[in-house]
Amino acid sequence: MVNLIFMAEQAVRGLSKSVGHEKTSAIILVAGKSTRVGGNTTKQLTEINGIPVAVHTLRKFQKSEVIDEIIIVASASERELYDDYIKEYGLTKVTKVIEGGESRAESAKKGFFATDKKSKYVAIHDGARCAVSLKQIEDVVREAYRSGAAIAAARSTDTVKRADKEGFIAKTIDRRYIWRAQTPQVFLRKMYEVALAKAGDKYIYATDDASLAEAAGFKVKLVECSDSNIKITYAEDFMRVKHILDAQEETEK
Repeated sequence: MVNLIFMAEQAVRGLSKSVGHEKTSAIILVAGKSTRVGGNTTKQLTEINGIPVAVHTLRKFQKSEVIDEIIIVASASERELYDDYIKEYGLTKVTKVIEGGESRAESAKKGFFATDKKSKYVAIHDGARCAVSLKQIEDVVREAYRSGAAIAAARSTDTVKRADKEGFIAKTIDRRYIWRAQTPQVFLRKMYEVALAKAGDKYIYATDDASLAEAAGFKVKLVECSDSNIKITYAEDFMRVKHILDAQEETEK
């Protein structure tokens, strides 16, 4: 463990401030059960403009110039479907489709250990964030090249209150320092490996991947992305995401 930590710290210190390209693997998490969306189809397989949400996401990472490999982490019941999607949509960067775990944290860990060990960086992304733009992916990845770890995030536009146990306001927090975490979250491979090792069995309680790196003592850079990078959580989110995807398609044209 000590040697692993030392290697990770040395790697962070040795990062170049010039932004070239480093081999980067993307882990796309699509193993969720979608309990809050409702309906008979999981959100990752629900179609927007005739294409499943997960495929919209995968196509973004397929197109991205900073992504070299894609690992799909899917549920056992949906895993085989992705073999068809890979062929149908030309997802040539996908190297593996693996079965996810009981929690998001477990799926992320399994995805990490399925990546090519030659990859210097790993980018972990929620498959339900299909409105992420190519620029957002690139901005976060390139910041990770500079800083060792970076995540997509949005500044809070609301006044944030901290409550006490009875539900009364205990404190008003300065919103200038409040950010809402998004994905992708990108890490130097050695750093994420150390973060998992130091977390031990407690990794399962991590609400996102950045919290593992923070707990291990690493600094994680916030990269401002817009509110368009939303995660589909409720049924009403689909229409909003459709408008964003339509706008992105028009821009690309």
